[in-house]
Amino acid sequence: MAEISLSVPRYDSTRGVVAPVEGGTVIVEVVDGSVEIFGDPAGLRDLARWCLALADENAPSGSHIHLNPGTVPLALESASLMLARQPTR
Repeated sequence: MAEISLSVPRYDSTRGVVAPVEGGTVIVEVVDGSVEIFGDPAGLRDLARWCLALADENAPSGSHIHLNPGTVPLALESASLMLARQPTR
């Protein structure tokens, strides 16, 4: 079975959460209360890298990124998206 491997730099407190991007496109829409995410292959890999960066064991609780329309990988017609590592309680 073929595998897809992605990598991201380890968390660095001087730079925060960082993920390289391929320059794909993702569109986030809210339809009837449901969040729908559409993307080309590169855009979905870009989004996956952001999730992997937030999952780094060294990333602090509450680490997050804001992706605004026009910020790679979000298309201009996309809704904004915030991804976060769940704060510990």
